[in-house]
Amino acid sequence: MDYSIGEFSKITRVSVKALRLYHEKGLLRPDFIDPQSGYRYYSAAQFYEIQLIGQLKAMGFTLQEIREIIDQCEEDQDLVNLLSHKKRELERKVKSFRESITVIEILLEKEKHAMNDNTQIDRVELKDIPDMLIAGHRMCGRYKDMGRGFQLLGKHAGRYIQGPALALYYDGEYKEEDADYEACFPVSKPVEAAEVDCRTLPGGRAATLVHEGPYETLSESYKILMDYLKSKSFEAQVPSREIFLKGPGMVLKGNPRKYRTEIQFLLKA
Repeated sequence: MDYSIGEFSKITRVSVKALRLYHEKGLLRPDFIDPQSGYRYYSAAQFYEIQLIGQLKAMGFTLQEIREIIDQCEEDQDLVNLLSHKKRELERKVKSFRESITVIEILLEKEKHAMNDNTQIDRVELKDIPDMLIAGHRMCGRYKDMGRGFQLLGKHAGRYIQGPALALYYDGEYKEEDADYEACFPVSKPVEAAEVDCRTLPGGRAATLVHEGPYETLSESYKILMDYLKSKSFEAQVPSREIFLKGPGMVLKGNPRKYRTEIQFLLKA
């Protein structure tokens, strides 16, 4: 049984304009085109094809992707593999959107408080940082890869760790790809292992500030600290430090709003 394009549009609830577009894009060709009138006719079997196209669109596939799926999928397992890949892609996007929403909410809250608070610089604390025995793993790359360094250290120094993780930053600027930094843990005794540098990290007088919130908003606290240093004509040593007082765990990420990171600038004498 064949249907005219109008009839097919009515039963599938897909507009004639969309059906013509699907034909142009090679997604759904009419079962028959009258050579004299040019009228398009569709078969009953194509009802299920148009349903599949609609379902794939609802999943977020583009028309180009749908055409590739139709051309490539010869059996159900091929479609299952493609859908599994799309599911993972959408999950990554959802995660990214949720993180963006969290950052926006935090920034809105901070902006609301900032209107009535002109004493942000008072959050800076001067204190003496003691020497510390650390196990460190020096890295060069992107900051977000630091977790691999902490995993390595946890593997070799796990039972000797006696405090929160920290990071040392050896660059005098922010870098996208080739940052020079070191993942560290304070330890109770020396640790000997490949790729682990165990040593005493010198302390000293430091300007510090505890940042509350996700890492994406750390720049606000860095600005406050930098403004403080300039107002006092202090110079900071390299490396600078971040102490991760509360952050994501090895398994669960936790709530980024509740992260607490202490930034430390040791001062030059």
